[in-house]
Amino acid sequence: MSRVTIGLLGCGTVGRGFVELVERERARICARHGVDLHIKKILVRDETKERAGVDRRLLTTAALDVLDDGCDVIVELIGGVHSAGAFIRRAIANKRSVVTANKALLAASGSELFASADAHGVTIGFEASVCGAIPIVRVLQHGLAGDQIDAIRGVVNGTCNYVLSRMEEGTTFADALRCAQERGFAEADATLDVDGEDAAQKMRILASLAFDAPIVQERVVGIRWITQQHIERARAGGNVIRLVASVERVASGVALRVEPCELDANDPLANVKDENNAVIVRGRAAGEIVLCGKGAGALPTASAVLSDVIAVSCI
Repeated sequence: MSRVTIGLLGCGTVGRGFVELVERERARICARHGVDLHIKKILVRDETKERAGVDRRLLTTAALDVLDDGCDVIVELIGGVHSAGAFIRRAIANKRSVVTANKALLAASGSELFASADAHGVTIGFEASVCGAIPIVRVLQHGLAGDQIDAIRGVVNGTCNYVLSRMEEGTTFADALRCAQERGFAEADATLDVDGEDAAQKMRILASLAFDAPIVQERVVGIRWITQQHIERARAGGNVIRLVASVERVASGVALRVEPCELDANDPLANVKDENNAVIVRGRAAGEIVLCGKGAGALPTASAVLSDVIAVSCI
């Protein structure tokens, strides 16, 4: 039995979900995986803010209190690129494995961070950076390692899917987005989501795992311009609108596309509703594999983070 201490950077929606899961699942994880997980320090912006279920004695507003306190694993859930990148680089320099849900940082600097982690003999777990609870990263890294992937296509943004689902019920775009924010499926500033960039960042990560070629074509269009008239016109034709993201092999490399598409009822992505995500992977030997699950929300994402913590702790 090994005791593993965790330094948590960020205690927002997903961070609180992670704290809850660690407490709830500790005994089971200990019995099944032989690791006894303990959160040692938590970085927050405001120590006085009420956080139900979080021990105030663990809180600090100083990042070095977490990064340099000897924690075995650093979990980064603050988001953004600059501060998060600096924190992860310091954790790696301290020879600490890292778990992150930060798709923006990995899309921008993943190659550099993974190379640094390899050089320092540590691991970066990032399952939670793409599609919440769906284990698509492990599928590409391990489950389909023996196959050549030709294309990946999916509904990978829970915010947009929730908004479109509500619009199918007659809600306006603005009201649907507000509802998504109130339910924790969207950030206060949902620009990256509704403009398609969040989905593009996720597909860049999946492309780096699936293909050994560069992205040479990109088209990214969000759902901000979708109106009730678009929804009704699609419905009249027996279709639905989904924000579809894809990467596929082309002659010169990889093409990435994110855009709203009309899908008929026979398309596996057509029935993906609310905050759920779905990913279709097409391999030359395996054919098409469809994975579905919760793509947004505190506990689904925290579940993927916790799975990575267990994985890096057992190496």
